[in-house]
Order: sequence, then structure tokens, then C-alpha cells
Amino acid sequence: MKSVWQKLQNYWHQLPIERRATVAISIPLACLLGAVVTYTLLRQRMVEAQLGLEHTNQVLVKSQNALISVLNAETGVRGYYISRDRLFLEPYDLAVQNLQPELQKLERLVSDNPPQEKQAKTVTRIAQAKMNHLKKVVFNVDSRAVIDLPVDVQRLLIGKQIMDRFRIEIARFEAEEHRLMVARSQVLAQQQDFNISAMWYGIALSLIGTAVSIRLIRELAQELRDREISLRESRSLVQAIFANIVDGAIVINSHGKIETFNPAATDMFGYTEAEIVGRDWQRLLRQDDEETQKLLFYSPLAVSTIEPLGKIFQAMGQRKNGELFPIEISLNQIELDDDRIAIVRDITERQQTAAKLQAKALEMVALNNSLIASNQSLSYSNQELDRFAYITSHDLKAPLRAIASLAEWIEEDLVEQLSPETRSHMQLLRRRVYRMQALLNSLLEYSRVGRTHFPIVTVDVKKLLQKVIENLAPPPTFAIEIVSPMPTIQTRQQPLEQVFTHLIDNAIRHHPTKMGIIEVSVIDLGDRYEFAISDDGDGIEPQYQTRIYTIFQTLQARDLQENVGAGLAIVKKIVTAEGGTIELQSLAGKGAIFRFTWLKQPAIDKSQNNSRA
Repeated sequence: MKSVWQKLQNYWHQLPIERRATVAISIPLACLLGAVVTYTLLRQRMVEAQLGLEHTNQVLVKSQNALISVLNAETGVRGYYISRDRLFLEPYDLAVQNLQPELQKLERLVSDNPPQEKQAKTVTRIAQAKMNHLKKVVFNVDSRAVIDLPVDVQRLLIGKQIMDRFRIEIARFEAEEHRLMVARSQVLAQQQDFNISAMWYGIALSLIGTAVSIRLIRELAQELRDREISLRESRSLVQAIFANIVDGAIVINSHGKIETFNPAATDMFGYTEAEIVGRDWQRLLRQDDEETQKLLFYSPLAVSTIEPLGKIFQAMGQRKNGELFPIEISLNQIELDDDRIAIVRDITERQQTAAKLQAKALEMVALNNSLIASNQSLSYSNQELDRFAYITSHDLKAPLRAIASLAEWIEEDLVEQLSPETRSHMQLLRRRVYRMQALLNSLLEYSRVGRTHFPIVTVDVKKLLQKVIENLAPPPTFAIEIVSPMPTIQTRQQPLEQVFTHLIDNAIRHHPTKMGIIEVSVIDLGDRYEFAISDDGDGIEPQYQTRIYTIFQTLQARDLQENVGAGLAIVKKIVTAEGGTIELQSLAGKGAIFRFTWLKQPAIDKSQNNSRA
């Protein structure tokens, strides 16, 4: 046995290192691959068992939904029979609409089980009979003014018999599904236990393979370290430094003569080592250059007297062909007898890069000046545009009022001669005039934002909100709640009142019902307050949330809902002018929350200060 083991060891050590390393790495990889394949197969079986269990749960849910739907329909019809209030028929209407699709889905779910599919069809047939019976009851109630008690009692008994049979068939169907659920749960539990056992066996096998691999890799690492040590000992320190350094390295003796010239210096200056060794090192420099004179200031002939050692100098180097180029020279403090080592670096590319950066900086300065001038011109253009909107909206109001009045006078004068179509056209004309007036009023309000100067006063935000709610006069069924204590602040009251008015009015106007809930809350953020107005309406889809702040943009056609589409644009402009921000959090069908910040210390009115200046 020992001889066999010895032969294996000898054979192993005779293999190349690459093959041994491949074997050492392949052992844990093979274990890992086997574990992954085993885990994948076992997990697939686990998933199949889980899917079967989930399928049974879905069948039970569908059957319960069908039973509840029929029960609710029967209860609703009985309530309608007693009270004749059609509100009781809502469960019945829902059952008429949803029961058949639910039963069809139930049949599809059990299509792979013929006995259960047959039972599901029986349940569907009885449910249809029950719904037909309920339909006759509703029809008889609608067609009679007086209750015929004997006839109705007979019908109720028939309906009860159908319902009892429906319950029995549903119970049989669900009993079979519960039996299947228990069986599949047992299969799932057994599969889980088997997976756990397989996982532990895989872990054990992987640990053994990893241990063997680590041992083999350690042996290879030790062998490589031994080889590396032997290689390092065969190299000379000076050759390693001068042959591998990136910069030019030159050893200069105390007389300024070059003793060693590394390959990087050869590439830099164009001299071979044989051509330059023993020559004066100043041959590599341009003598009349100012920076070179600083380098050689203390003694042009003896480099050993240059101080301070280790300082980096810039000078002009001179190649063998006479070409000049900028260099950096560092004379370090490493001493080899009385010699010094000069590290030389070509900085041509760096200086070119610096020149390009400086040119770019000058270009950026010019561009910045151009942008400043453009911003000033844009600011002036915006002021002119606001002034134009204000004047235009103000001057167009009088003609619109005249058009509305003339339309009313014409309709009054010709009231007996106007046809219904003409009268409808006149009403449409007035509605368009009123809409145009609303658009102009919104445009006027929008143009005034930031141009009208309001005094800073003490504002009780709670009282301000109560005033806004009272002015809006929401429907009595609409709940507007102030859910947190409101602060009292020093601010401009009119802009803050406009913001609350538009946001609350927007929540009321666009709510799908007349029984909505609006909540107003506040958070103290230190130097500002964050107010939030939330509602339980339809919400706003993400793709429209940037569009709502554009003036005169609406998400619905104005003929469907009369709306100018300027409220949120005005709100954003006011909040921004007062140094705040506004954001929307909303998902379709889940309401909306508008959050805006308001400074505790009002922003300085710069336009007013500039006009005074």
C-alpha cells in the first residue's frame, strides 16, 4: 500500500506546475458544479410541488368566491323583495356580472382532473339555475305592485332547495380539493426533507474537496516561493533599479561625470550607455537656459555641491541630435560613495496638457461671460413677457364682457323667435366667453405672481385654512381635516392663501365622488415648514406629473370638465418665487399628496429693492 502511495506522489510531483494547479482548482469546481446541478434538480421538484399546492389553493379560493357571490346575490334579492330598494340589488348585479367568469375559471383550473372538472360543471349548472330563479324573483317584484304571499313563499322554497343543493355540491367539490391539498402538502414536506439531506451531503463533499484543494495549492505556493527566492538571489540590486525604472536614472560622481546610464535615459536623450559614460553630465542640458542656471548655481562643475539635495528642478534637456525638451531633475540623497543619483523625467506632454488646460480655462471664462449676458437678456425678456401678458389679459376683458352682454340681450329680444338649436348655440357662445374670461383671469393672476408686492404680516395658518375652506364651500359630504397643529408665522398672507386655495380646490374639483377626504398637515424642517395636502381621489399617473405644472394644460378635455388648467402653474410659480419647492406623490387610483415648503423668514423682494435702487 505504501509503495502505491509513493508512486502516486512521485507521479504527482513530476507533473508540470500548470497541470497540478489545474487539478487543484478543478476539485472544488467539480464539487461546486455537482452541488449546483443537484440543487437545480431538487429545486425544480420543490417548485413543482409548491405549484401544485398553490393550484389547489387557487381552486378553493375560486369556489369560495362563487359560493359567497351566490349567497350575497340571494341576500340582496331578499332585501329588495322586502324593501323594494334597488340598492339591495348591488350584490345581485355583481353576481350576474362576475359569477359566470369565475365559474369558467374554476372549470379551467380543474381541467386536468376529470372527476373534479365534472363536479365543477355540476356546480356551474346549479349556480346558473339559482341565478335564473333570482332573476325571476326580481322580475316578479318589478312587475307587481302588491305582494302575492302564497306564490312568493312557494318561490322562496324552490330557491332554498336550489341553494341547499348548491351548497352540497360545493362542499363535495371542496372536500376533494382539501384531500388533494393534504396529499400535496405531504409530498412537499417529504421533498423539503430530502432537499435538506442532499444539501448537507453536498456541503460535506464540498468541504472535503476544498480541504484537498487548499492543501495542494499550499504545496504549489511553497514550491513557487522557493523558486522565486532563488531567482531574486540571482539578480543584482543595481540592475533591478536601473533596468526597470520608468524615468531616466543617471549615476553622477563627485566630478560631474556620468557613471551609469539606464535604458530609459538612453531612450530619452538618444545616447547609448557606451557613448555617454565618462562624459560631463552637463552635456545633457542646455547651458544658457535660466532654469538650468538655477540648477547649477552653486558649482557648474561639481554636482556634489548642489543644494538642497532631493529638490526637484526644471530645466531644458538636450538630446544627441540637438533637440531641446523640458525635463524635471531630482538629485536625491541616496549616496553611493561620493556619487549622486539624478532622476530625470520628460515633461513635454505634461506642459502641453497644461497649456491646453489653460486655453480651455480661458475659453470657459469667455463662455461664462456669454452665459451671464444671455441670462440677463433672458431675464429682461421674461419681464417683458409678464408685462405683455398682464396688459393683454386686462385689455381683452372689456370686449369679452361686451360679447357676453350682447349675447344675453339678443337672446332676450328674440326669445320667442329662437329655435332650440339657436338657443343652444347662444348658450354655447356664452360658455366659451366665460371660459375665455376665466383663461384671461388665470393669465392675469399668473402674470402678477412675483410682480405684486404684499406686506409681511403675522399669519395664523389654521385660521387662514378655515377661511379658505369657507370660501370654497365644499359639498357637505366632503371632509376636509387639519390633522396637525398649524403654526403662526411672519409671511406674505396673500400668496400663501392663493396656494392653499388652488391646491384644496383642485382636490375637490377633480375628486370622482362628492364624499372625498382631504387632509392638511405640516412638518417643521428648521428654517422652513413643509405643508402637505392629501386626498383620496383618482391620483395622477407618473407620465402626467410634470405636465400638470404647465399653464393651461389639463388632463381631461374642457368639454368634459370645465377647467382652465392654470391653478397648479400659479401654485408652482408662487412657491418658487417665495423660495420654496413643490412636489407630487401620487399613483393612479391611490390619491395624491402635494407637498410644498414655505420659508419661516420670507425671501427678500429683490425686484422691489432694485426698483428702489
